[in-house]
Amino acid sequence: MRIFDAGFERASPIYPVRPVRIYREGSNLLAGGLGQPVLRICAGPDHTATQATQIGLPTLPQAGSPTHFKLLHEWLRVCDEDHKKFGCHAETDGKLPTRVLDVGDKHNPGLLRLYCTDQSDRGKYVALSHCWGKPTPEERERSCTFTTNISARCQKIDFKGLAKTFQDAVTVTRELGKRYLWIDSLCIVQDDPADWEREARLMETVFSEAYCTIAATSASGSTVGFLGTRPAKQYIRVSGGSDSQLYLCETVDDFTGDVVDGVLNKRGWVYQERALSRRMIHFTANQTYWECGQGIHCETMTRMKNPTAQFLGDPQFPKVALRRNHTKRIRLFEILFETYSNLGLTMASDRSFAIAGLERRMAKALESEIAFGIFKSYIHRSLFWRRSGDKMMKKIEYPKNRPVPSWSWMAYDGTITYVDIPTNEVEWSSDVQLSISNTQDSNVTPDPELRALVVGFNIIEIAREKWRLILDVKDDADIQKLRCVILGREISSHNGPDQIYHVLVVSPSSWPYVGYERMGVATVQRRHIMIEQGGLQVKII
Repeated sequence: MRIFDAGFERASPIYPVRPVRIYREGSNLLAGGLGQPVLRICAGPDHTATQATQIGLPTLPQAGSPTHFKLLHEWLRVCDEDHKKFGCHAETDGKLPTRVLDVGDKHNPGLLRLYCTDQSDRGKYVALSHCWGKPTPEERERSCTFTTNISARCQKIDFKGLAKTFQDAVTVTRELGKRYLWIDSLCIVQDDPADWEREARLMETVFSEAYCTIAATSASGSTVGFLGTRPAKQYIRVSGGSDSQLYLCETVDDFTGDVVDGVLNKRGWVYQERALSRRMIHFTANQTYWECGQGIHCETMTRMKNPTAQFLGDPQFPKVALRRNHTKRIRLFEILFETYSNLGLTMASDRSFAIAGLERRMAKALESEIAFGIFKSYIHRSLFWRRSGDKMMKKIEYPKNRPVPSWSWMAYDGTITYVDIPTNEVEWSSDVQLSISNTQDSNVTPDPELRALVVGFNIIEIAREKWRLILDVKDDADIQKLRCVILGREISSHNGPDQIYHVLVVSPSSWPYVGYERMGVATVQRRHIMIEQGGLQVKII
C-alpha cells in the first residue's frame, strides 16, 4: 500500500480538512492522477486533532434515515446561504411548470395529486432525473399520465400505487420541506403528441429553474427505487481514547464510477438534465453525492474537484467552459455532441428533442443561431462531422411534422465524431449559407435552409489513391452521382493541384428531385475537384 494526500480540498466548516487516502501499490498514474483508492482514514466527531485528520463517520447512515436526510438539509442550507455567487439557485421563486405533483406539507401530509398550474403560480419545486427502464403495460399505467387518467390524478394519487422510484422521490421532496415535485412521465400527458412536444421543448426551463434536481442514479428503472439498503463497508478502529478515535475504512468516494459511469448517465435525456440543473443530489448504491457550483461533496465529508464534472455541474452552464479561446469553444460543442451521440434513447426519434434545451443554452452563450446541432456562426466546423468507427449509420424515421435534414447528425442513429481540422490554417468557403427561422420560439420547430455550391469531383481517382472519404449512411451509393460541397481549403498546404480541401459528399435526392442529400465527408486535393467546370448553387435537404 501507499499513502498519498488525495488532493481534495477544504470546503466549509462541515468539510473541515483534507482526507488521507491509501492506494494499492503500483496504482496507475492515469491522466496525471492516481488509481482508485482502497482505504480512507477518518476521525470520529469528538476527535481533537481536526487539522490532521478528516472528521467523518466510519460507516455511512442508511439511505432514507433521519441522519441521511439531516445531511441533505445541511448541504442545501450551506448552498442557499453561502453559494449565491456561483448561481446555484434562483434568488426568488420562479414560475411553476405546467404540471407538478403536489406532495402536501405539514398541514396536509397525506396529500398527493397532480396539480395543473396557471400563469400566476410561483414556488419552489424539485425535479426528478431517472431511468424509465422497460416498464410493462401495467407499470406504465401506474407510472404515467394519460388522457384517460389525468382527471383522476388531479383529484388524488395513491402513493402505494406509484413505482418505487417515484415513491422515493415523493419521500425525499417531503423531507426537504418542498411541496412540489416534477416527474416527466406523470407531469406530461404521454398519449397526447401535442402536449408531449410542447413540454419537451420546456425542459431547459424545468430543470434550470428547479430548487434542486434529485437523480435516481443507481436505479435502472422506475420500479427499482433509490433509497434501498446500502452494501455494508468494513472498518477498524486504529487508536484508543475517547478524544482520539481514528478509523481505517473502506473507501466509498468514487464519483466517476458511481455517477459519471452510472446507469442513469448513459441515457440521452439525462445528459441535458444534468447540464441544465443548477444543483443535484445523486443517489447511488454506495452513497449520496451533492453537486453544485462549489464542487462535489460526498457523505464522507470530502469535497471533490474535477474539471470534467465541473463542466456539466456548472450551475450557469456553459459559463465555465466559455472562458476558453475560439478553438477550444469549437472543441467544446464537438465533445458535447460526440458524447450525446453515444447515449441511449428508447425512441430514436427523440434524438433532436432530448438535447434541445442544451442546444438553446449553448446557442445563447455562443451568440449564434442553431438548428439540429449545427451552429450558424460555426457552420463549417459544425457540418464536418462523420460516423464514428466502421458501422454505418441508419436514417431515423421522424414524424412528418418535424423532419430533420440530412446535413444534421441528428437525422441518423449512430455515434459521431468530428474530423480534426487545423482551424486556424483553413480558409472557409463563403458559398455555404445557412438560414434559420423561428429559432427563438421554443414551441416552434426550426425551419432551416442550407444552400451551397455543388461541384463535381473524381471519385474514382480518390478511391484508387485511398484518400479520406467517409460515407456515413450507405456504402452502395451510385458513385457516378456523387458530388461535393467545398467547406474549406488549408492555406498552409501548397497552392496548386496538391492543396488540401475539406468537402461534404452529396448526392441528388431520389425522385422527385428537390435538392442534394448529404452522404459523408472527404479530405482531398484540389486536383480531385472539378472547380474549373463550375458548380450549381442548390439546396442541401
